[in-house]
Amino acid sequence: MKKNLNQLLTNDSASATGSFNILDLDMAFSIIDCAEALQTPAIIGIASRHFDDIRAPLLVPSILKAIESTDIPVALHLDHAAPQQFDMIKQALDLGFSSIMIDGSLLPFEENIDITQKVVEISHRYNASVEGEIGGIAGEEGVADTQRDSPEHIPYTDPIEAQQFVAATNVDALAIAVGTAHGIYHSEPHINFDVIKEISSMIDVPLVMHGATGVSDAAIQNAVTNGIRKINYFSGLLQVAMDEVRSYASQSNDFYQFKQLMKKQWHKLITEQIELYANLPVKNINRQNNV
Repeated sequence: MKKNLNQLLTNDSASATGSFNILDLDMAFSIIDCAEALQTPAIIGIASRHFDDIRAPLLVPSILKAIESTDIPVALHLDHAAPQQFDMIKQALDLGFSSIMIDGSLLPFEENIDITQKVVEISHRYNASVEGEIGGIAGEEGVADTQRDSPEHIPYTDPIEAQQFVAATNVDALAIAVGTAHGIYHSEPHINFDVIKEISSMIDVPLVMHGATGVSDAAIQNAVTNGIRKINYFSGLLQVAMDEVRSYASQSNDFYQFKQLMKKQWHKLITEQIELYANLPVKNINRQNNV
């Protein structure tokens, strides 16, 4: 069943929820299959950088049909829409996306507020939720091997700015910079759990961690118990797919068999990720839903 972020992340029974970006139907089906097997909600994401390449207007109706065919709550999320992609946001809403992330984190603070307010206003008309972002997250979204910055040099989100941003924009979820990054880590990320805990104590919307690939299991669980409610994961799915390509290419030319083996790897990885945090105790968010 299709849900938005408010419905997934703020109900009393929810723990943290995994958000997995996809490039095709096989990836989407893998997420739904794992969510059904584990009886836990899930989020299917499409990055704005992939929206046109994967022909989202043709792909999304099939994804939505799969979502509507399951009893498990699933959100369809547009990830990292840029301020200049307002037309894409409107198109995604018309297609049936239930969640939009507007990433104005590279803009000056007031401009980030302005564009986020506009996206919130239009998205709530569609009963869709909005994720905003304060504090730029290093690395290039949607590419599996771009994280070159040393994690200790990534600035953390300022808790006061986070509080002001949520109050001004009425967003439904907030992505924060806590030491993670998009892509593949080249050194251990320095996650600031105190920042997560402080921001969580100051605002009443779910917090989002981007760049979970390569973060240790213990660190992810620690982040969740300190206030993270949505975990974004993508690069790892690309990694295991390419590992399977390299392993299988020298053994067989059976493409169908290769696809089955690749989906098996996706199932294993998605299941492992969800099991990390699906039943962890989390902060109860008593927020009046806006959509």
